Amino acid sequence: MPWQRRGPNSEAAVNYQKWLEGNAEVKILGVWRYNVSHTIFGVIEAENMQAITNLLRPQMHTGNVAILPIMDSIEIRKKGGHWGK
Repeated sequence: MPWQRRGPNSEAAVNYQKWLEGNAEVKILGVWRYNVSHTIFGVIEAENMQAITNLLRPQMHTGNVAILPIMDSIEIRKKGGHWGK
């Protein structure tokens, strides 16, 4: 991790966490930490998986990254005309 060698306020550490802000293709809806296990959970939104991969590529080189694509089941039900039936 960049901050282990250079400190938490170093340019490397600040840039490493830049993904928290998202970008033009990926919107970050929320990020939560579970510090006991050094785990971060994020809910993000994008039109395609490649945009997410591009944003998180620096983190993929430092540890395990699991990206789980999900769908909004309520939205799907409403779009299908089944909501309230």
